[in-house]
Amino acid sequence: MGVLKRNNVNVSGAGKKTIVFSHGFGCDQNMWRFVTPAFKNDYKIVLFDHVGAGKSDSTAYSKMKYETLQGYADDLLEI
Repeated sequence: MGVLKRNNVNVSGAGKKTIVFSHGFGCDQNMWRFVTPAFKNDYKIVLFDHVGAGKSDSTAYSKMKYETLQGYADDLLEI
């Protein structure tokens, strides 16, 4: 499975620079809906859901991978 589907990655915006919004635990990328409009003209906006949150692919969850924050950090680097 690809990272775009696994983490429900959504890209928008018109800028040349990229900004990534990462949500905290217990929520999903929807938490940024009132923030991102302020950046859409100047940045390419990348939103994603951590595995186990929002519309991420819950079948991608592995206790071994995600028992520490390193698994989530690895996903972010892959995105």
